Formats: sequence, C-alpha cells, structure tokens
Amino acid sequence: MGLCSGSFGTGPRTGGDGRSDGSHSFRLVPDTYSVVRVHLICCTSRRRPWIDPEWRPRLFASANAVAGRRGAQLLCAGGTRDHVHLYLQYPPTVALADLVHAIKASTSRWIHETFPHRKEFRWHAGYAAFSVTPREDTALQAYIRNQETHHRDLPFHAEYLGILERHGIDYDLRDVMD
Repeated sequence: MGLCSGSFGTGPRTGGDGRSDGSHSFRLVPDTYSVVRVHLICCTSRRRPWIDPEWRPRLFASANAVAGRRGAQLLCAGGTRDHVHLYLQYPPTVALADLVHAIKASTSRWIHETFPHRKEFRWHAGYAAFSVTPREDTALQAYIRNQETHHRDLPFHAEYLGILERHGIDYDLRDVMD
C-alpha cells in the first residue's frame, strides 16, 4: 500500500524498540538515504571546437577531482570538441549549481594553465542538467561514451534541443543557441 497526501501521520506509533503503542503517528527515522544522479551537458562558449580529443581524458580526470572534493563522483564522461556530457552522482547536501560552477571554473583554469594556446577557452555560461533513474543508467552511459560516433550524424544543436524537448523543458532558442 502506498502513501498519498492526507495519509501521512496515520500509521501506528512505535517506541524505540519498534513495537506499536496503539496511537497513530509515524516514528521519525534518523537515517537519510539518497541517490542523486544527474546528466550534465556543458558547451564551450559559442560552440568553439576547443576541447582536443588528445587531452579530453585529462579534462575528465580534472572534473572528477573537483567533483570528488565536493563529495560527488563522476560516473561517466564523454564529449566532442565543443561540448561534454558528465554523469554525476552527488550527495543531497551539495547544490547542483555550486557543483557545476566549481567543475566549470576549475576545468577552465586547468585548460588555461595546461594549454597556453587555449587561453581564450570559456565554457558557455549556462548548462543543462537532467535527473537520471537507475533504469536509464546503462543506456545513458553508452550514449555518453559514444559521443564522437553519435555526432557524425547529428549536429549538437539537434541533440541538445531534442534532449530539452524530451524532458519537457521550455527554452528560448536565442538563449540556447548562444
């Protein structure tokens, strides 16, 4: 039996040993269980082809290090010269916007310091993030790992708009196509 609005607080009260005392309220459980997973898409400013395939794995390692310092984990990463897909798991105590800002700022700094010819590198100001359910995990990881192949047939803007529409996100085309 599921619980719906209006049903909360009507179960039997239990003592510390879990036995019912006959009254009607729930015992509060002190433990928190949470899995927060997100598919994050970040693009380079003006879709410039700045992310070289030769050092892309090092970029992902840098993103993973930043995520790890915030208690998050990079589960999978992929991308092309103008955008990346990051599949992240993070604790509920971390705000997604803060995590994304930290990853983008740190990786941008890493690129500037490591590759002098990329001093103009910038991430697009925005990003897209979508929650992921466990049943989507395998398919999403395969999709992310195969970005280069995927984009031989589908331009980024078509992919991006399709993902936004599939998730029911309203957007202004002028903002999306930077």
